[in-house]
Amino acid sequence: MKKNLSISDKIILSPLWLLTLLPLEILYFFSDIIFLLTFYVIRYRRAVVDVNLENSFPEKNERERKKLARLFYHYLCDYFLESIYLLNMPIEECNRRYKYTNPELLNTVFKQNRSIILATSHYGNWEWATNFQEWFPHTLYGIYKPLSNKVFDRLFIYMRERYGTIPIPMKHTLRTISECKARKELFAMFFVADQRPPKSDLKFWTRFMNQETPVITGMDKLARRYDLPVIFMNTLRTRRGYYEVTFELIIPEPEKTKPNEIARQYIQSVERLIRKQPEFYLWSHKRWKYKPEIYKKQKGTE
Repeated sequence: MKKNLSISDKIILSPLWLLTLLPLEILYFFSDIIFLLTFYVIRYRRAVVDVNLENSFPEKNERERKKLARLFYHYLCDYFLESIYLLNMPIEECNRRYKYTNPELLNTVFKQNRSIILATSHYGNWEWATNFQEWFPHTLYGIYKPLSNKVFDRLFIYMRERYGTIPIPMKHTLRTISECKARKELFAMFFVADQRPPKSDLKFWTRFMNQETPVITGMDKLARRYDLPVIFMNTLRTRRGYYEVTFELIIPEPEKTKPNEIARQYIQSVERLIRKQPEFYLWSHKRWKYKPEIYKKQKGTE
């Protein structure tokens, strides 16, 4: 393991380390077992998932939503084991399993001497996208929110660094971009920006999956401030353990956009992606915890 994992980390994580020495096909066997326990016995966040699916797909009946929930939980277990598989996954295998269909789009932007924002979502296996740095001609920074569990936080940093991506805590994003600009260094900034904003930052709301939803605006502000074109990563799971990513330039001229326009277009791109294969989105997340009517009422009493 890399030096950012301590001896105690290695001891704590040794069962996961040994598990990832197995072929991925065998890990999927364990995933099938974990799925049965998670969905039928433990019922991990079943209430959250059921409400999210009901509100997002009112056109579906209860039977259809239950089937979708079952498919989601099965994939959630796959995702967990695929993610930790990065501990020992050879780069050649990752490149074979996680492919990019049109990387020339990025090169077109770089030839204009412009850095970019790569925007993805909690859809499919976003962890495997770190193999992008393997053939990427410039520095790739991955913006992340530190985990409360310090051991697992160091674990995910380690896995994200394996193929050359540089993880950056959210609070250091602005400083990192400013330093790159000062050095005239071209870069790509990797954002997963569809999560729920903190309660103190519920400033922009828009329609997402049939619901009024608060959206993080940091990516919007940075793109406009530094004129960073936004390229969205459309991820398709072609079969178990295999993905294809197609890049889409959704914001070619960020300086010409209005405030929150980028955030709105980004979240619309996420919704289009979800509706193609909804079982691969992170439905267990409390994405719609904050309701606009409650927020507005609280704001009015402040």
